[in-house]
Amino acid sequence: MNKDDLGKFFLLGFPKGIKNHHLDLIRSIKPAGVMLYPSNMENMNSLQVNMERLYEIIDGGVKFFISSDHEGGQLETVPGIFPSPGNKAMGSTNNPKYAYDYGDYLGKALKKIGFNMLFAPVLDVIAKNASPVVGLRAYSKNEEIVSACGNNFIKGLEKNEIIATCKHFPGHGKAVQDSHYEIPVITDMDEKDIYPFEKAIELGTKSIMTAHVIYSTYDEQNIATLSKSILKDFLRDKLRYKGIIISDAIEMKAIHDNYSPKEIVNKFFSATGDILLVGDADANFEPLYNELQKSFSNGEIKKGLMEESYKRILSLQEQYINTTYETRFLAQIAEKAINTNIQNKLDVSNVVFVLPQGDPLSPADTSNKDYIEYKALVKSMFESSKIITYDVKQGTTDSPLAKSEIIISFVVDSFRFKNQLKMQKKLKLFSNEVIYIILRNENDLDNYKEEKYILTNSTKPISIYYALKSVLNLGK
Repeated sequence: MNKDDLGKFFLLGFPKGIKNHHLDLIRSIKPAGVMLYPSNMENMNSLQVNMERLYEIIDGGVKFFISSDHEGGQLETVPGIFPSPGNKAMGSTNNPKYAYDYGDYLGKALKKIGFNMLFAPVLDVIAKNASPVVGLRAYSKNEEIVSACGNNFIKGLEKNEIIATCKHFPGHGKAVQDSHYEIPVITDMDEKDIYPFEKAIELGTKSIMTAHVIYSTYDEQNIATLSKSILKDFLRDKLRYKGIIISDAIEMKAIHDNYSPKEIVNKFFSATGDILLVGDADANFEPLYNELQKSFSNGEIKKGLMEESYKRILSLQEQYINTTYETRFLAQIAEKAINTNIQNKLDVSNVVFVLPQGDPLSPADTSNKDYIEYKALVKSMFESSKIITYDVKQGTTDSPLAKSEIIISFVVDSFRFKNQLKMQKKLKLFSNEVIYIILRNENDLDNYKEEKYILTNSTKPISIYYALKSVLNLGK
């Protein structure tokens, strides 16, 4: 490995939305992975589009994990998955098979829609006066129940080729403080807290997430994430763990407000950590990445350690990352159904989008719900674009039309609605470049024969994504 490979030691999140420049960043630095936040998958439509955008990068030869925090119960993030009563409820049944069943169900569901990793199970043994940050996320106050449920959950995920990530090593269950806001200190760590992690390691778990907690029994100065005594001496050497070590999110105040980027990088990787989880890449990735480049170049972090870590990450990626997923054929249908008379892709900067809104056109029609999602999709692809909406039947717009380099207007059965058709034709007064995206009915083609058009044969956001991608340059 060399300096150009250092992106592989980060797993990135984009909580404000995945934009084109984020995709360019992934292509450029080739990170270990991407974490999808609820904001990246507010519903199945947005998840489908974002998953396709990520897999197009994988198609290009950049392999990376795609993960989420969907633990079940208290923390559920992925749409389209039945809610679980949660870990505490499972542990209370005294039947660990339920944890296997949920891991199996969740693993199947995640695998089908493109995930290959999950930040679960929680192996923290909950204590009586613990912070609510763990709460119902813990299976039990009994370490054997936690272990039995955790290992069964891991088996269910692994059956479906989803990497389980056990957290929060070496145990967050006794923390009175919340590491999202301050550094918790645990002074009475014992074997019961470690037991579930030991058993998961014996099972062969491949990924462990660290806690931003000080365990004074092992290290009075550093949180576990940055402690050589805890990660190398205890986890690697004593427990003989050979898998990857991922930090909890760097944005949590326990680490972010108490350690500099240089300290985080040098301490974590020197302690045999593998991947830093940067939950908000826009805010925090660059300083950490720059510090890693410096420390790698000047030898502050041993290159031998980094090479071992790099091999661990690559090995796991080779085992678990595929170039497609079961439901991807739906995106392929959307792409292949596109029909356009535009020969060459356009470079654009100043774009006005004219988007539809209105009621269903029949009792057997829910496509007006799709229209609501177009704005977020367009903004993720064209951040500086202006958006105007119009009423499908009346053709009235919510704001005045203005001159623009290019106007892209979405057409909804304008052959049925004269006022809409009049508005669509009027757009040519405001731009020399008007593109009509015909969503529903090819009968509309008769009205736009002499215009630039794209026929999608669908109102779904994934079809809109491919319609725009087919005629506009979106970056690299």
